[in-house]
Amino acid sequence: MPSISTLLAILNKVANGRISVTNGKKGQRRVIFTRIAAGSITSYSRGIHPSEAILILRGRSTREQVTIDGLAIPPFGSSGPHYSGFSDFFLPFESSYVGTAHSHPSKSNRPSLDDLNRGFYGTVSIIIGYPNEDDTMVAY
Repeated sequence: MPSISTLLAILNKVANGRISVTNGKKGQRRVIFTRIAAGSITSYSRGIHPSEAILILRGRSTREQVTIDGLAIPPFGSSGPHYSGFSDFFLPFESSYVGTAHSHPSKSNRPSLDDLNRGFYGTVSIIIGYPNEDDTMVAY
């Protein structure tokens, strides 16, 4: 999967200001971020480090792609050095929520066993590893 910074360099000339990520496998959805959304994920993750950060992704989802154009901080979310989470009980019903983004304080941007056991909220899950740069962000 190409890194977001690589795609950002390639797409720097694109007039609509969007970043596109795909791994090229058939049946996989393309994940498109606005630059503001991608920058907000990295900035928020840096500010929370060394704890994990958790954010709700807002946008639109179709069969072919997920477009992320905004973020929300989950109400009553909790985080620490090895966990982050929130209860969806406190979330208002909102059709624009398409997934979550969370950071790992380590360099790993792969889902941990806790991530896999807890499951994902929404269509896409973004994990960003330390040092919380564009090229350490991966979509699952």
